[in-house]
Amino acid sequence: MLRFGPTRDLVLGLEAVLPNGKVWSGLKRLRKDNTGYDLKQLLIGAEGTLGVVTAAALKLFPLPADKATAMVGLASPHAAMSLLIQAKDAAGAGVEAFELMGRRGLDFVLKNIPDQRDPLAGSHPWYVLIEITAGIPGAAASALERLLSRALESGLIADAVVAQTEAQARALWSLRENQSPGQKPEGATWKHDVSVPIRQVARFIDRASEAMLAFVPGCRITAFGHVGDGNIHYDVIRPDGGDDAAHAARREAGSRIVHDIVADLGGSISAEHGLGTMKTEDARRYKTEVEIAALSAIRQSLDPKRIMNPRVLF
Repeated sequence: MLRFGPTRDLVLGLEAVLPNGKVWSGLKRLRKDNTGYDLKQLLIGAEGTLGVVTAAALKLFPLPADKATAMVGLASPHAAMSLLIQAKDAAGAGVEAFELMGRRGLDFVLKNIPDQRDPLAGSHPWYVLIEITAGIPGAAASALERLLSRALESGLIADAVVAQTEAQARALWSLRENQSPGQKPEGATWKHDVSVPIRQVARFIDRASEAMLAFVPGCRITAFGHVGDGNIHYDVIRPDGGDDAAHAARREAGSRIVHDIVADLGGSISAEHGLGTMKTEDARRYKTEVEIAALSAIRQSLDPKRIMNPRVLF
């Protein structure tokens, strides 16, 4: 996503069966087509409400000739966002991944997932997994070395480890990819999949964490995700030794606090996974009447009987 863009940028054409049973064929592989509404974009993110996609034409890219992966330890999300700026300066569009995770989330992975190792010698409040790719052999490794040398000299990061083999790179990625599985044994959790403008990522984490700790003293917060594109998985786990049912009962009120902060910062309450049934009413809270009316009219025109995934999207 960070390097190549979201699905909306990568789909050139679609074929779909519409609610009336007719097949729409829009598999033209065109970069430019200004002949009316873009039906493929309506279908993307529609959660199955406007049709069933049966074929797709996708934009592809060459495999990179070089890849370099590192994990760094640093003091705060603010330091991470400064590091992102430096990474883009050092590698440009070659920054393929920039993943933030807190120490608590890492501790849960080390505790609850087998065969995981602490990536650095010391413990740090926050970690960033960086992956850089390039089309020229050696270019990614050189860019990563420049980035880390500069960041260590300036004190922006406290420590770093660079993967020397593909196995070591996979081990670093495992620490990131097991953030959600690692927290499951810890009890009831309010999960949030949100996005904010990139410049607001650190501010969101600060504001949301202050609000959550005031709302549920002792709650355990794990914030992690694709901060290179502004997407944060912000999870609030019940206090250690607390009651799962009591924590789950406060989810709606707690999530509203988090989502209010997201909305105030100009973000989205559903970055990756769609609204589904759980967030339909939340969406009504944050979308304008004009927007909801327009979206409902589109659906009504294509699916007047509401037979496609009827319980979602207004």
